[in-house]
Amino acid sequence: MSLLLVADIGGTNARFGLVEQAPKTGNPNYIASQQITLRCADYPDMGTMIKACCAEFNIVMPEYACLAIAGPIDKDGTAQLTNLNWKFVITELRDQLGMKTLHVINDFAAFAYAVPFLAESETKVLYAADSNPEAPIVVMGPGTGFGMALLVPENGSWKIIPTEGGHASFAPTTEKELAIKSFLLKEQSHVSVENILSGIGLVHLYRALAHIAGVDAQNYSPADVSTKGLANEDPICREAVITFCNTLGAVAGDKAVSSGSRGGVVIGGGITPKLMGILPETHFEERYKNKGPMRGYVSDISIKVIVNDKAALVGSAAWLIHNTPELKPV
Repeated sequence: MSLLLVADIGGTNARFGLVEQAPKTGNPNYIASQQITLRCADYPDMGTMIKACCAEFNIVMPEYACLAIAGPIDKDGTAQLTNLNWKFVITELRDQLGMKTLHVINDFAAFAYAVPFLAESETKVLYAADSNPEAPIVVMGPGTGFGMALLVPENGSWKIIPTEGGHASFAPTTEKELAIKSFLLKEQSHVSVENILSGIGLVHLYRALAHIAGVDAQNYSPADVSTKGLANEDPICREAVITFCNTLGAVAGDKAVSSGSRGGVVIGGGITPKLMGILPETHFEERYKNKGPMRGYVSDISIKVIVNDKAALVGSAAWLIHNTPELKPV
């Protein structure tokens, strides 16, 4: 039995899990039997945090690990977290930790790879349609940032295409959204999808809408905007949350069309599950379908939300098992 270390590492928190897996078994296990969460700000670098994780688990360093990180991995094996000032070379980190195998993948690549292995109860249908099972699936979602990856069928298996789709330009489609973008352009030269659809994006929306309404913005955190908006305690926060949902629908439709993902849209990340109650009150679905001559195309593509907040650990385990020769099922 091999002990596998898997992780989902974002700009704020790092979730670690231990998976017990018998090598080459025809019935792989992707579920972590033990899990802990560490704050990234408490550690100076990735290696130190992983050592602390093993100390928390009271284990020696495992031979096999897969880290899903919120950031790109260069073809030379250099990895960097987008919203955290950590950069490392994968082979150097592997040798530093004394591991036999270390995979590092994009966090939304892990979300994407988890999709085929999630139980039905771990997702919720937002919009039902007869998607094409032989076509790509786009996996996206807001959290600390905005992640996106493609899940492509390939010879009875799946190929993952990580992307940085969250850094595509935000495309306003209403007068109010044009005003929001105009406000933000006074502070930055490029307004991306991530600048709107993320934790800090909620604050950007709140500040912009307060400016448009001619009222003083409070020093709210993302959680403040979300909580007050969902509880309808502050009308500007409420409008920010609704605008967030409307934009999420529009972006989901944009990504489905531009990636040819007729296999479905799957939304992950930590924010969307908290918005499930308010989504029916917004224009999320209409904005998703509002693609001009491509309305019918998008209307045939379903949307699901991942409600298991540990899904990236499942994807990390699956990636490690299926991409390590001595662990791969036979």
